[in-house]
Amino acid sequence: MVSWPDSLAREIVKERCVLFLGAGVSSTATNDNGKRTPTWGEFLQRATELVGDTKTKKQILRLLKDGKMLVALQAIRDNCNATEYRTLLDSTFNDNSYKPSKVHKIIYDLDARIVITTNFDKIYERYCLAPAGGAAAYKVLNYNAQDFADELRSDTRLIIKAHGSIDQVSEMIFTRSQYHAAKRDHPHFYEVLRAVLLTNTVLFLGSGLEDPDMMLLLEDVRIAGRHEKPHYALTLKGTKNRFLIKDWKDTYNIDVLEYGPTYGNLEGELQTLLEKVSQLRVELNPGLRSAV
Repeated sequence: MVSWPDSLAREIVKERCVLFLGAGVSSTATNDNGKRTPTWGEFLQRATELVGDTKTKKQILRLLKDGKMLVALQAIRDNCNATEYRTLLDSTFNDNSYKPSKVHKIIYDLDARIVITTNFDKIYERYCLAPAGGAAAYKVLNYNAQDFADELRSDTRLIIKAHGSIDQVSEMIFTRSQYHAAKRDHPHFYEVLRAVLLTNTVLFLGSGLEDPDMMLLLEDVRIAGRHEKPHYALTLKGTKNRFLIKDWKDTYNIDVLEYGPTYGNLEGELQTLLEKVSQLRVELNPGLRSAV
């Protein structure tokens, strides 16, 4: 069972915590048949099948086995039919039959003012923007939004799509070349995002911490000064090497909070955090009602 730090709950209540949602959050959504959204592994396998040349396909599979995801995705995109590739993206990330899960609702109820996600799908923002979500005002901003800094200074709750959205396939950051192009063409986004990470605690949910942009920014923030307050990453127990966990702490100031023994325990652990946050909100603001 996760021992949620009191300081993290306080950061959430005081709106000094940014939630970072990875693919693991989207994978909790199911359709009417009980089918879950495809994992990254499943998507990559399907994408590789679009490559017709057998030798090239074997080389891509080797890249995937070695963990070279960005290079593999670039190779897939360069060596498959563009129309088939776009169709796969749509079928994977633009399927409205997947319904938000209890995990999405809990994340909503945590009520962080800023949520950053590298997910291309729209499952979480659909929940936030629908009547089922609530009355709070939300805006969805892609990394290429021109008024990004101004929106951060507003009272609106923000969902920041750090890699873009399936709504704009041509602007999705998926491959190594797209990463480089985004950093070249939209430096203001990364400058402002760095400031957000410098002044807030980040809680990573459903993220493998493999996003190069985010990790470089966290490394810069770590170097910028000594920080007593860490960031946090919720991970499944036993899935992260202890040396990797130590590197995250030393390099990025990230404390790992392990849950388990299965992915099914994620909902219960987040519910415990929500109860802790809701209780603290009531203690600090007696006029408020608990969200749980």
